[in-house]
Amino acid sequence: MKLITDRGWAWTPAQWELMLELGPGWGAFDSTGLLGTTLTTPYPEMQAISGVLVASWAGRRGIGTRLMSNILDIGPSVLYATAMGEPLYARLGFHSVGATTEYRGVLRGTAPGVTREATPADADALAALDREASGYTRPSLWERLLDPAAPYTVRVSESGAVVTRPNPTGLTIGPVIAPSAAAACDMITDVAVGAGQVRMDTDNADVGAFLLEQGFEKGVGGCRLMVRGADDVPGDRSRYFAPASHALG
Repeated sequence: MKLITDRGWAWTPAQWELMLELGPGWGAFDSTGLLGTTLTTPYPEMQAISGVLVASWAGRRGIGTRLMSNILDIGPSVLYATAMGEPLYARLGFHSVGATTEYRGVLRGTAPGVTREATPADADALAALDREASGYTRPSLWERLLDPAAPYTVRVSESGAVVTRPNPTGLTIGPVIAPSAAAACDMITDVAVGAGQVRMDTDNADVGAFLLEQGFEKGVGGCRLMVRGADDVPGDRSRYFAPASHALG
C-alpha cells in the first residue's frame, strides 16, 4: 500500500488480497524493503498481468523490466497498460488490441429491475457465461466474487451479469456481460441508481454515450488493452462491456 500511495493508484487491500488468491506475485527488494511488484492471474487461455508497480524513488533502474522477465516466457499474456506503462510493454513485445475509457458520475432515476442478486448456486452458470464473453476460464474468480464475506455484489439477468465493488470514493462496476449495449445500460442502471459516485471503464461507444447523457464525465487517460504471444484476446468481446478489472483482463 506504500507503493500504491506513492504512485497514486486506487487499489485497496482487498484488491491485493484477491489478486494474490488468484495467482502468484513477485517483488523486487533491496536493503530498504519492497521496490516493485508484478502479479499474474493464470487462465488456461492466457495469463493476465497486473500490479506492475515500481516506487518513484527506484525508477529508471530497469526494475519493471526485470520483474516482467520472470513471467513473459510462461505463455500468451494480456494486460491493460496506462500511458506511462505502454512504452515498456511495447518494447517487451506487446501490441495493442483495444482500449477502455473511464467514466465517473452519479446516475439518477429509477432502476428498471432487470437483474436479481446472484447466489453461490449461480457460480457455474456465471463462469460459463464469462468464458463465452471474456474468453477466460476462471471459475475460481466467480467463487470469490460470490463469497458472502467478499466486498462484491453480483447481479444477473436472463442473459447477462454485472458486478460492483466499493472503491475509495464510491462504487466500481465491472465486469458487465450483456447481449447488447441497450441491455448493458439497463443492467448498469440497475446497480448504479442510488449508489452515489460510480466509476466504470468501457470500450463500447454506445455505453459511453449513455453514461455521458446521464451526466458522467470522462476520466483522464484510459487504458490500452495489449497482448503478447497471441493475435488478440479470446471470447466474444461484443458482449463484454466492462472488464472484471484492469488487473483481471
